[in-house]
Amino acid sequence: MKTTYSLLIVLGLVIQLCACKDDFLEMPLSSTTVADSVFSTSTKAQGAIANAYRNILSQGLPHRNTWNAMIQENLSGGMNYSHSWTIAKDIVLSGLNASRTNEDMDGYEGNFAPIRQAYLVKENIDKVRDMSAADKAIVKAEMQALIAYRYGQMFIIYGGVPIVSRSYLPTDELAIPRSPLKAVLDSIVTWCDQAAAVLPSQWPDTWKGRMTKSAALAIKSKALLYAARPLFNAAAPYLDLGANNNLISLGNYDQNRWTLAAQAADAVIEEAEARGGASIINTGNPLDDYGTATSKPGNPEVLLAFKFVNTYSGGGDNWSELPMNAFYNPRYWQAQGNVLTTNQLENYYKADGTNQIWPATGAVLPFSDYTAKMNQMEARFKADFQPWEMDAPNNPGHVNWRNNSTGTGPGFGVARITKFYYKAGARYWFEFPIFRLAAAYLSAAEAYNEAGEPGKALERLNKIHQRAGLPAVTETNPAALRAIIQREWAVEFFDENYRLHDVKHWKLPNIGNGIIGGAIRGFAFNNNTTVKLTGNTNYTDKVIYQAFWAPNQYLNPFPQNEINKGILVQNPNY
Repeated sequence: MKTTYSLLIVLGLVIQLCACKDDFLEMPLSSTTVADSVFSTSTKAQGAIANAYRNILSQGLPHRNTWNAMIQENLSGGMNYSHSWTIAKDIVLSGLNASRTNEDMDGYEGNFAPIRQAYLVKENIDKVRDMSAADKAIVKAEMQALIAYRYGQMFIIYGGVPIVSRSYLPTDELAIPRSPLKAVLDSIVTWCDQAAAVLPSQWPDTWKGRMTKSAALAIKSKALLYAARPLFNAAAPYLDLGANNNLISLGNYDQNRWTLAAQAADAVIEEAEARGGASIINTGNPLDDYGTATSKPGNPEVLLAFKFVNTYSGGGDNWSELPMNAFYNPRYWQAQGNVLTTNQLENYYKADGTNQIWPATGAVLPFSDYTAKMNQMEARFKADFQPWEMDAPNNPGHVNWRNNSTGTGPGFGVARITKFYYKAGARYWFEFPIFRLAAAYLSAAEAYNEAGEPGKALERLNKIHQRAGLPAVTETNPAALRAIIQREWAVEFFDENYRLHDVKHWKLPNIGNGIIGGAIRGFAFNNNTTVKLTGNTNYTDKVIYQAFWAPNQYLNPFPQNEINKGILVQNPNY
């Protein structure tokens, strides 16, 4: 199958063929001979660059034989974990602990090998003889932005973490303690500003997928938004850590953090739209527009994506070696049968912008009521889900997406999950959207509302809300508008690895009552037996399980083996 050309696709295939002997990520720390060989020509160096992208940007994605659960959506109450063997199950039922910390799929320790690789590229790129000084400067900026991305993710998940400023040798002092939250934030902002000053606004078509000014600014914007949210932007931390409170709190509430977040989000929008060739897709067809924005490789709304195409060649433990149907069949991408929960369903609007009336828990309604209500839902719902006894709305008429093409799933649940496959047809791979321009608009909307500028908040919110075919929001009460914006995040970015940490950093008062913790509900069918492809008679909403929540889960624990070294301070109550 033909694919979009990009650094990560074209060179990723080269990496797979030659990595067995010279995998740059596994290069010995002191091996200058290997480094000289890798960076002897620009062609060889591009392989190391591509591998750095792949390993940095895969954070949070199922790329290492841990593909059997989209953990974050399971933990945030959006998907049912379905089968007992999924990674999310124990965390959902009993919470995180220091020996089970793979919520982000890589785990804490999985961050530093990719970071080291990016530093090695940055530190060795000057050895390349047939690359211009200007191109070398851009590569260094790319690596710096990639490092900032990983640190931004750790900042959100763990709080303050050790700051690594270069690749280290075995003879170096490696006992690096956690840095204060503000120091990590300041480093991310500085790295992004430095990278954005050098990176191009756009790349030629043959290099699409590489870091741009817009993408670097998006990394900065995300970090500043999370810094402004209540979890970090507070005088006291969520739990007391004594003398180490600066590892998990910024130490005061500062309204200006919201202003900085708003300005950073606007900077992303201005750069992306004025010079980056990006835009919010809005042709007046909401299903097509949202479906394209989330699913079509290389579309103009995506600022940065994980570009790695599945070209199955046999058994293995990475994306390129999973069975073909693992990706064209959405049941497998979403953990072999994961289905939508009622908890997440209730965030979606009807197509006219009003709230749908779903059955009360325990009430039994005819299946015709289910079908009628599903047909009334907004376009984003139809792009993301396939209701029972219906062909998938996101692939009309295609044989792979008919009612009987993907099996019945776990026997309950609101609907199958089909996001990322709008008009995919027989295509089984997709490009996970790490940053979409829509996130900058919602970030700006949230920040302006909290900064006391509802007019600017509504302008940016409605850019996304109305693209979905919904009537403009006019609410100006800050608390009410906050709830609307948070709901917009839940719908617009379902399954894009936002929701879990959004609800934590918002410190939602009901986080333990039907979001991360509490009753997680789904639809059951045919008098609580099983859902069928045809001939369903009734449905009801029921509690599937009681999820676990405790305040220590606001931030993840560090692995116990790291704490046992006596260098890192553990997050509270683990």
